[in-house]
Amino acid sequence: LKLRSTTEPPCHQREGEREREMEERVKWLALIGAGALFGSVTTIALLKLLPRKVVNQCSRKAIDSSGERFLSERATIGHNVLGEENHVMASLDLLKDEIVSEQLTRNIQFFGLQSQQKVTASYVVVIGLGGVGSHAASMLLRSGVGRLLLVDFDQVSLSSLNRHAVATREDVGIPKAHCLKQHFASIFPECHVDARVLLYDASSEEEILSGHPDFVLDCIDNIDTKVALLAACARRGLKVLSATG
Repeated sequence: LKLRSTTEPPCHQREGEREREMEERVKWLALIGAGALFGSVTTIALLKLLPRKVVNQCSRKAIDSSGERFLSERATIGHNVLGEENHVMASLDLLKDEIVSEQLTRNIQFFGLQSQQKVTASYVVVIGLGGVGSHAASMLLRSGVGRLLLVDFDQVSLSSLNRHAVATREDVGIPKAHCLKQHFASIFPECHVDARVLLYDASSEEEILSGHPDFVLDCIDNIDTKVALLAACARRGLKVLSATG
């Protein structure tokens, strides 16, 4: 027979201690959750109660200070700040506009002001403007990206209308790049949109990929062209997101 150690507490005592520890943890988690919820509700209530002018003035001050930090960060990570400074400062002024700040208010609440400023200061190249590329470009625009280069050699056709983001029957026969640019002008006219009717290949690489884009979106449906673009982006050190499948 094995004798129980006198120093070891009985099973029911250990179970009771575990239950008490679990109860304490639940209480702490409940307190943390309640605090986070209270903070969120308080912030939203204050934003609604404060006059719009006061909120905008606070936003402008924050934009000015975050803009200086953003330019400093770009210089630190090796971006060509001198070439981008005008675009960045223009994007800062853009977020000070009451209409633009109201249009992007949900983005700012979710991402934060400094992150939204980075989005608005970004330059993105989208190559291939069909079912994937048109939706990607449209959401980049609606997210507040300040500069877009849209590239596609093809035209809108009737068969495009089942998947294109914005095209209508009136757009049939129009180059896809021009179609998007026209519609984008009524959604977020402050975005600088450059539309190029081009087929990506070695001869158009420099025209499309020069200018230090922050991101390149590969939405091409031809595998050989896709591979050539990815190789060029890797060679140039460009960040690229590729739609495959």
